[in-house]
Amino acid sequence: MNILILSCGTRNKLIRYFKEPENGVSRVVGTDCSPYAPALYEADAHYLVPRMTSPDYLDTILKICQEESIDAVLPLQEDELYLIASHSELFREAGITPIVSDRQAIELCRDKYAFYRHMTQNGLPVLPSCQNPDEFTKRFEAGEMNFPVFIKPVRGCGSIGIQKVDNMELLSVLCKYSPEDMLIQQFAEGEEYGVDLYVDLLSRRPVSIFTKKKLRMRAGETEKSVSVKDEALFSLIRQTAASLSLAGPIDMDVFRINGCYYISEINPRFGGGYPHAHVCGMNFPKLIADNLAGRENTDAVGQYEEGVCMLKYTDLMTLKL
Repeated sequence: MNILILSCGTRNKLIRYFKEPENGVSRVVGTDCSPYAPALYEADAHYLVPRMTSPDYLDTILKICQEESIDAVLPLQEDELYLIASHSELFREAGITPIVSDRQAIELCRDKYAFYRHMTQNGLPVLPSCQNPDEFTKRFEAGEMNFPVFIKPVRGCGSIGIQKVDNMELLSVLCKYSPEDMLIQQFAEGEEYGVDLYVDLLSRRPVSIFTKKKLRMRAGETEKSVSVKDEALFSLIRQTAASLSLAGPIDMDVFRINGCYYISEINPRFGGGYPHAHVCGMNFPKLIADNLAGRENTDAVGQYEEGVCMLKYTDLMTLKL
């Protein structure tokens, strides 16, 4: 079984996890548009490819799949998720499984305001949000929202463009002159949690959920965290997943405020904090390999130890290109 991991970037540990012998993956092939993506050099084979906006990008990926006898393709970057999902039939016709959620779910999760509306329409707890200062003013006067708030690009990723705002004047200026549509979200005065979820590719049911309390963030990724368990949180994650056409590895951000959980965002891909789940026994690469072999995975939600800390640190590689 051969797998192609797209835009592998700095996901060195993820490449290593797929290469673990017990996972049943024969070869791991990586791609990136930059020769300076370190994860490329962890793979069994690697290719430099055009940017995903290039008109020949998909043809290039399909050609690699043919040359390497690829069985499944795994995108890791937001825009690439939608691109692969939108052309999933091209891959399926070639006998290749795209490990992605449905296109509609990917688009919904990428558009933060559309995601907010989806959650409220389904009666699921989500942080209060609005699209512009006028709407915020109405909700502020009604007592539904208050300062401080977070503003963030509606279609942003990571922590790019996020800013905490505590007055109307600054809010109006930032929204007016931003080059992108902005989401105004209630600032969460509470604890932040990360969720690594695996939705079985065959049954489309959550079979693995790992939750961690975030202790420190850096550049939009969890730097320090500790594993936790809470049946109330597991239940909310199941309900949320059931409202969307998700599949494969999923990353969620959750806040706990006054004892209640609120879903903040969903990224339908491997999260940057996944290594914490993996070392605690939540082996998503094996779940993927089992699915690709035609086997449904059994429910193993919460089968890990609490109180295990992840402490991320910087490493490097050197090579001559």
